[in-house]
Parts: sequence; C-alpha cells; structure tokens
Amino acid sequence: MISEAVLAEIRERVDIVALIGEFVRLKKSGVSFKGLCPFHNEKTPSFYVHPRRRFFHCFGCQASGDVFSFLMRAEGISFPEAARLLAARAGVEIPVEDPERDAAQRRERQREERYAAITEAAAGYFISQLDEHPLGATAVEAWRAREIRDETARAFRLGYAPAAWDGLVGFLRQQGWSPSDVEAVGLIVPRRGGSGYYDRFRHRLMFPITDHQGRIVAFSGRLLDLPPGAKAPTESGAKYINSPEGPLYSKGRVLFGLYEGRVSIRREGWVLLCEGNFDLLALHQAGFSNAVAPMGTALTLDQGKLLKRFAERAVLLFDGDAAGRRAVRAAFDVLARVGMPAQVVTLPAGADPDLFLRQEGAGALRARIDAAKGIVEHLIDEAAASARSASDKARAIARLGAVLVKVDNPVEARLYVERIAQKFGVGDVEAVRRQLRKGARGRREEVVAETPPGGRSSPERPLPPLERDLVGVLLDLPGLIESPEARKIGELLTSPELRAIFQAISVLVEERGGVETQALLAEAEGNPALGWVRGRLARPEHEDERGGLEQLRAALPVLERKWLRHRLAVLKREILAAQAAGDDALAARLRAEHVALLHSARKKKGSRGKDGDESSRFEDHGA
Repeated sequence: MISEAVLAEIRERVDIVALIGEFVRLKKSGVSFKGLCPFHNEKTPSFYVHPRRRFFHCFGCQASGDVFSFLMRAEGISFPEAARLLAARAGVEIPVEDPERDAAQRRERQREERYAAITEAAAGYFISQLDEHPLGATAVEAWRAREIRDETARAFRLGYAPAAWDGLVGFLRQQGWSPSDVEAVGLIVPRRGGSGYYDRFRHRLMFPITDHQGRIVAFSGRLLDLPPGAKAPTESGAKYINSPEGPLYSKGRVLFGLYEGRVSIRREGWVLLCEGNFDLLALHQAGFSNAVAPMGTALTLDQGKLLKRFAERAVLLFDGDAAGRRAVRAAFDVLARVGMPAQVVTLPAGADPDLFLRQEGAGALRARIDAAKGIVEHLIDEAAASARSASDKARAIARLGAVLVKVDNPVEARLYVERIAQKFGVGDVEAVRRQLRKGARGRREEVVAETPPGGRSSPERPLPPLERDLVGVLLDLPGLIESPEARKIGELLTSPELRAIFQAISVLVEERGGVETQALLAEAEGNPALGWVRGRLARPEHEDERGGLEQLRAALPVLERKWLRHRLAVLKREILAAQAAGDDALAARLRAEHVALLHSARKKKGSRGKDGDESSRFEDHGA
C-alpha cells in the first residue's frame, strides 16, 4: 500500500499536461488544455486537461481522473505499475514496507532494465548497419519491394543484421555488456566446439518487437537473399526466426504493433488483428494504426486478455487461405473466453493484407472492414460452404455445437440455430438443435449477471440550470464558499445532488483550506452529478472572485423565488398526504408554514419588475 501523502506528492510533481501531451496533441483553451480524446474516436476535441487541478476529463466518453488513472488507461497497466512509473518520473521514493520483498523486486527491476538496455543497444546497432555494412542495402530493398516507405521503416526501427558470425557479439562486447546477459535475451548463441559466441541473426531484415510499455523485448528476423556472387555466413533456415523466449520475452504475451497502435486502438475502440510483420507495417502505413499481430503463434489467452484492456471489439484480418481459416477458429475460442466481440474480414483466396493493400488500396480494405460479418456468422457460413454430402453437413453442424455453446445471449443463440438450418438446407430446426447439442463438448453454463461493486449507480436526472451554474461558480472559486451569499445559496438548493456537492466543498474548505480534486471526487462518488462535476473541474469558467461573487449576488433573488415555488409545491403534497393519513396536527403545522411562505412572497411582490405577479403564481399552490 502506498500512502495518500506519497500519492499526493507524485500528483503534485508530475506535470499532467506534459504527461498527457506525450499521447495527445494539446492546445491551450482558457485555463485548460484540450485535444482529441485518446480513449474514443472523435473529430472535434472534447478532451480537457486542467493543469492546476491536475485533472483530465472527456466530455465525449466521460473518461476522467488524475495522472495515475490516465497512465493506467493509456498503457493498460495496473495501479502499482502506474505508481512506480510516475514515482520514478517525479523523483519520488516510495517507502518500503517489506525490505526483503522490496530488495528482491528492486533486483528484478534492475535485471529487466539491464536486459532492456541490451536489446535497445542491439536495435541501434542493426539500424546503423543499414548504412555501414556493404549488404545493408539488401534490407532496404526488401521493404521497398513490399512498398513500405522509408518513414514507416524508421517509425518501426527496422534494421539489418550483418552477414557475419560475430558482428553483434563484438559490438556489445565493446559496449561493456556481459555475454551471459546478451545470451539471456537471445541475441547470441554459445559456440558448440569451444568458447565464445556467435550472432543468432545473420543477414536478416530485423523487426524490433516491443511490449505494450514500449520496451524492446525481442526481434523478428527475415532472411534476405544474397546478391549474385556474394558469400557470407548466412542461414538456410526458416524465412523468419524470432528471439527465443526468455526473461523479457514470452511470445504468447506480446503483440507486435500494440505499443505503436495503443492510442489509436483506444480512440477507435476496436483492434485489427493480422498475422505477418509486413502485413502489420502495411496496415499502419495505410492508416490502420490500430492493427496488431501475434508473434508467429495462434492468438493466446494472455494476448486476448491484453487486447481486452485496450479495445472493446476485435476485427480479424487473416490470410485468405487454410491457415488463415484455422487462425480465425482459434481466435474465436480465445476471444469468447475473454468476452470480446469479434468480426471477420474475408480476403480473396491466396491474398494477405499486405498484397490486398498494394493491389486494391486502403479504401477497398476499409469497405471490407465495414462489411465484416460477426465471427459466429462467419464460422457458420464457412462450415456450410465446405460441406457437400449429407454426412459432411451432419459433422459440420456438430462441430458448430462447440461454437454456439460459447454464445451467452439466448436470443443470439436461437437466431444462430435458425441460420445454421437455413445455410445447411435443413428444414427441421429441432433436428439441427439436437445435432448441435450432440456436438457440443460441454453444457453452456448460465451467466449470472452481477451487480457492480458498490451497487448500481442512481440514474442521472437533469440538474436545475440555475443551481448548477451557482455551484459551478463555487467549484471554480471555492474561496467564496464562506461568503454570506454562498451560505444563503446552500440553504436554497433544491437538488439533493447539488446540495451534496455544496456540502463537500464546504467541508473540504473548512478542513483543508481548499478543494483538492481527488478528495472532492472521492466525496462525490456515487452522486449522479459526478459526471458534471468532472467536466466542470476539467473546464472551469470563472477565475475572478469579484466577478463570481457578483454572479452569486445577482442570482440570489431569482433562486429565492424558485425555492419558494418548489417549497410551496412540496408543502401542498405533504398537506394532502397528512390529511389522507388522518394526521390533523401535522397538516395544521404544514398549513401554517405554507401561509407564512405566501405572506413572505407577497411582501416582496413590489420589487420584482417583470416578475411582480409572483404571489398570484404562489396562490396556485394553496391547499
């Protein structure tokens, strides 16, 4: 646990505008900054950052919070991770509670930082070899042949692994890195016949692979052709080889392009899942910067969970061959387990995204994405298209049972059963249902909807505009809360939501001498007006206390009249309820209050101007 005092110090030291500015292009707007929200797709900026309050809020998707919540959402990390990263950024030391555990964690972090520094140095080396090695041009030619522009290659830091046994070995030795550490991250291999090491990657186009935090954790190397007559220690192995798994890299937990595309994925709300390295680069280059790719493996559960942290749905864009069809079926199992809706883009037979973009263009691909079927519909249609004989159809329907058992919505499941019957040409829907049950491996478990922690929030209702504006003045200028005008306003508020916000401001000013944003938001938790509070904190409207006080004074007479009307209406209802219950004493007390309020209204009648006929309106509430 990190104390609130330490968290407050981190908030104070971290420049929230500078932090968010690394993800969002911000422009000054009054006392705030605004830009396009990184968490949903929008064309008009509705995302505001308030530097003094150290707070952000989006008026579009309602995302809001401080530096911790922003980094957690933007990077898909936990609170402890965000706190540690921001503490390091701010130069704040987090106190140690368990010295032994902290020492072990510190050693682990130091080891990871050392390994990450090695992979970073290797990436720099591979980039330098594009120009320095005689064969470096072959890597450039390889990406240009696929119509990948040089600026795209630079953005993804593509490089060249020299056609030499120990080029990287010698470079990292000169940099002072331990060979055992370099071996641990999979860049070099021990020689079989004696001491020493040789480079794992030789004469390959190198793709650095980053984790979702931007650290280079591995490399993917594509074998290049040697120019005619050239001789060099290259490999005759697979076209692509990837770094072996190690302390930094687990291929089932990393997605190529996720770090580069994370802001776009958040903004779009969906992720485009492809397969190959060049597919990924071509998609980003064509404007589909929300694309990611697994690293030479079918989508894993860990990768599915990682995607779920960044996106609401997935669109699968795999090759139009048998391997691509198998990848769709495997992805369905994973995405269904993590509860992520998915669609499938169908490409022509033999085409991959890179080739399709080169031949048809980004517009044609966008049209196919827009027309993509839901993944269950796709699997049904694919199974029906491949089944010819009656026995083929029976087996295909049975296999679909394992798909439908993962569909939680009973209405959707029923519609899918009818679609299967139609696609397979079976008139007896009940027979199809029996075959699906036969093929299902396990019974579909019922999902019990749970109430969110803390219970259901109260439904939002419109806030009275005048009361909202006056409480807004006090949010902007909390120093006015102790003025006689503000105290009077507190007595006249009819909205229970705004009264609660008013009381929270009063308490914070009395106890802390001011309003700290996070403390106020904590006080307002569960209040239906919380969304409005967040928006007002991010985009204040008043800076001048004198002008704010004048606004309070000018509004008081109007607020008093509105409160009188409201109170008279309430009293009328209460009098009728007391009479219906036979409580004559209570009814008499309420009538006395009603008469007193009417008398007060008549006394003020003469000074209303246009509103001078106020008492006649009050009379309508008589009991």
